[in-house]
Amino acid sequence: MVAVLIGSTGAGKSTLMNSLAGARISSPGAVRPTTRHPIVWTHLDHAARYDDDYLTGYGTAPDAARRLEVVQSDHPLLADLTVIDAPDIDSVEEVHRTIADELLAVADVCVFVTSAQRYADAVPWEFLRRARDRGVAVLFVLNRLPDAVAADIASDYRRRLEAGRVFGPGDELVLIREQPIDPTYEGLPGSAVAPILTTLTAMSGESHRSVVVGAVRGAISDVGERALRLATLIDQESGEIAGMRDVVERAYADQAAEIEQALDDGTLIRAEVIRRWQEVIGTGELLKAITEGAGVVTAWFRRVFGGVGVATERVGREAEDELVATIIRRTDVAATTSATGWEAHPGGRALVTDAALWRHDSGTPGVAQQALDQWIAGLAALVEDAAADKIRWARAASLGVNAVAVTLIITVFVHTSGLSGAEVGVAAGAAAVQQRLLEHLFGTAAARSLAVTARTNLLEAMRHVLRTDAGRFHRILDGMGPGDALELKAAHEAVRSALRRWDG
Repeated sequence: MVAVLIGSTGAGKSTLMNSLAGARISSPGAVRPTTRHPIVWTHLDHAARYDDDYLTGYGTAPDAARRLEVVQSDHPLLADLTVIDAPDIDSVEEVHRTIADELLAVADVCVFVTSAQRYADAVPWEFLRRARDRGVAVLFVLNRLPDAVAADIASDYRRRLEAGRVFGPGDELVLIREQPIDPTYEGLPGSAVAPILTTLTAMSGESHRSVVVGAVRGAISDVGERALRLATLIDQESGEIAGMRDVVERAYADQAAEIEQALDDGTLIRAEVIRRWQEVIGTGELLKAITEGAGVVTAWFRRVFGGVGVATERVGREAEDELVATIIRRTDVAATTSATGWEAHPGGRALVTDAALWRHDSGTPGVAQQALDQWIAGLAALVEDAAADKIRWARAASLGVNAVAVTLIITVFVHTSGLSGAEVGVAAGAAAVQQRLLEHLFGTAAARSLAVTARTNLLEAMRHVLRTDAGRFHRILDGMGPGDALELKAAHEAVRSALRRWDG
């Protein structure tokens, strides 16, 4: 069995260890914390086990990450019991508190030591609750009691233990009065610790099996319950991550919807672009040319544009520049909305300290340019697909496939529902001209299908840019995912079933 002395700074654990041994095992002192690594007091016959990995992560080598100091003895108490003096549970050194907690996990018996000055401190109570959760037998020691108030302090301590539900009917509280320490071994007289020796001897004797089994069962049950609590926390964290992911999804989806609405309203690109296009093509002349026949339309195209390249350069470049600027503005809004939403979230506040998250990603302009280049290039392919028969193909080819594709660009953008004043007339005139030209070349149904497909492809290109910009938020969350709690829950239920069979 393993009994671990656990308690607050200055409670007198090291003195108690020496008192039990009647020899200097541990070194008390005025400088806190006194015990900086576990002191293992064990029988000569058992000492070798600590040379290996008896306590996981600890060793006797001077360079061991978790060092043990092993003191061998043939004391009768140690025949079936090892006593370990642990670092203070409220030490200023965090690693000492961790060591104490790890030793509690391997203890069959916890000798919980406190003093008249420290018994009401908060930290020790948390350790006591963990010991009880793990089913560890606890022997309570109230040390350094002044004679004048010993009874009052003992009564108050017992009342607190019972109120905190860490002290049961079968538990024992040993009281040790303030008294001189024998300097030869820095311990108390044997009579002062006799009740502790008696109890520990009894625990390690005939009844040791029930104590050990109780501790093992309690430890297994505690691990299961903590696993279930962990699974609950994983579910909560998964929900929080899903909530932050939803903030990003909604922010960027809203901007995609705004883009689509602006496209429907005719406000996605500035009316100036449409107006300049009107000035270049001369709406009246084109309508007249369409009325007079294909040859006149072809001559008109060549005269006005001076070749396909000029038309693409004038219209395509302006429209594309407008679209790039628009999508960048929209990603800025979405990024700011996402970062603001995360900042308001307790779990997300620490994730938006990078100022770059509050605006579009540095690579987004390049992504936008590439997406729109591909959209414009795809318009020519749409025109070729639409010119299915020889007559339509001849008409499209006579004007130039890319020139017709440019006409499609304007057709996608010109609507009047979101405009006012003179802009309505400009857009309406442009819309009529583009539609008439496409219908002249491909027929009414094909012309409408072309415009719808071009519009759909444009929206998908814009959504692609938004999704790519949103990806940096999702990548942050991907690296934080706590995993699935289902396996933990299943393991917990398996452990509970095993414990029920054990109890039966």
